[in-house]
Amino acid sequence: MVEILICDDQEFITECLSKYILDQIIIKDLNITVKSFLTGESLIEYLQYAQPKKRIILLDIEMIPMDGLSVAKYIRNALNDYTTEIIFVTGTNGYERDLFEVRPSGFISKPINFDALYNTLTRVYNLLNSEHVYFQYSQHGIKKSIRLDDILYFESMNRKIKLVSTNHTDSFYEKMTTLNNRLVDYPHFVSCHRSFTINVNKIIRREGSRLIMTDNKSIPISNNKKDLVEKALLQFI
Repeated sequence: MVEILICDDQEFITECLSKYILDQIIIKDLNITVKSFLTGESLIEYLQYAQPKKRIILLDIEMIPMDGLSVAKYIRNALNDYTTEIIFVTGTNGYERDLFEVRPSGFISKPINFDALYNTLTRVYNLLNSEHVYFQYSQHGIKKSIRLDDILYFESMNRKIKLVSTNHTDSFYEKMTTLNNRLVDYPHFVSCHRSFTINVNKIIRREGSRLIMTDNKSIPISNNKKDLVEKALLQFI
């Protein structure tokens, strides 16, 4: 079961989004429930007492009195919820680079483009329902594995590759080109520099030509990698 929560202070927007999503649920026979909220405060009140579950929130940024960014920060920091997928709905450009810290799963522009809405919801829904993928590597003849989505980045260091994850750091012998070829089926892993391949979902912000990861590591973006990085940021952040 996946729960989709819609939060927008314009009732006709919540009604429009609800109808579209409910129609898709009926057509595709999906196991999804939908709830709507007209204020950030009412959404937070619901989440404080709701049971943990797979959850997607379509969250308007320009709400009053509590804006969407403040709601997202409360969800991440006060509720300590880093598993709920947040998709921002906004009628104003320029927010994207300010929102890394709450790790949104996408952006939907107003007026609503329903093709973009469908594609984003489908991607996030599939992500929530996917099985964990493991990255395998060999160290001194011993085979090891780690959840791919727990990896922050890979760093090339001479003939070794340093693997930095949420919980630990390790290293193994492999060429960076070989590694990147192994990761080609996982587009959220991007080569941003000849020495770095990063998990876009582990970026907290961008500072000019550098990316700040969740461990506060500052990683450079090569000039010839900028377009690739920009495309990944727009797709996954």
